[in-house]
Amino acid sequence: MDREDFKEEIRKILDGNNIGTMATIRDNKPMSRYMYFYNDGLTLYTYTRKGTYKVEDLEENPHAHILLGYEERDGMGERYVEIQGKASLPEDVTPDIDEVLAKAGQLYKKLKGEDDMQAIRIDIENARIMNDGGNAPDPVEL
Repeated sequence: MDREDFKEEIRKILDGNNIGTMATIRDNKPMSRYMYFYNDGLTLYTYTRKGTYKVEDLEENPHAHILLGYEERDGMGERYVEIQGKASLPEDVTPDIDEVLAKAGQLYKKLKGEDDMQAIRIDIENARIMNDGGNAPDPVEL
């Protein structure tokens, strides 16, 4: 699969899956939790309350590992994408971020209204599609 086809397949998985895991590093150990993700192309966004462990973790080490997908396909197994990315914590929710995260519904609106919401942006550094019908799951830098 060439690079552009690979990117398109990643987009399809991201577009069709909002729940996944995000791992950060705390005290030199991985910490993983389920998160809702929203994407704008190949850029991921999520949100949390300010002052959470994940915010502290990402302030200390911005590298994150994300799993999204696990879609069953006839005879091809459960395909998912494994992502290594660099997170940033935008101080202001710009209109483009707000538009992506508005899909999150009532909790997003509540946290934003309480001024207790921290957006998290993940720029994908590399990814690989797992369980993709015999294709080698070699990471591709994006």
